[in-house]
Amino acid sequence: MPNQNSKFSVEKLTYSPELEFLKTEHFGIYQELMKQFKFDDRICQEWLTKPKPFLQGKSPFEMLTIDVDAVKAMLVRMRTGDFS
Repeated sequence: MPNQNSKFSVEKLTYSPELEFLKTEHFGIYQELMKQFKFDDRICQEWLTKPKPFLQGKSPFEMLTIDVDAVKAMLVRMRTGDFS
């Protein structure tokens, strides 16, 4: 008989190819993103794939192939509250 007290959350098992790529290719950025969004995969995925004015209208995921430092800079600005 299954343990009635154990809870299983399907929400934590979301799969995101973008986050998996980030985890394997840019682990430092992945860690920073996870910390900033409190380890919520859904919010991290949304942030990673939505266009950002700071990145000339490109998504952070797109920008990783062009300028990794720009994505890092955006995360630092977010962490420090610099939205100028």
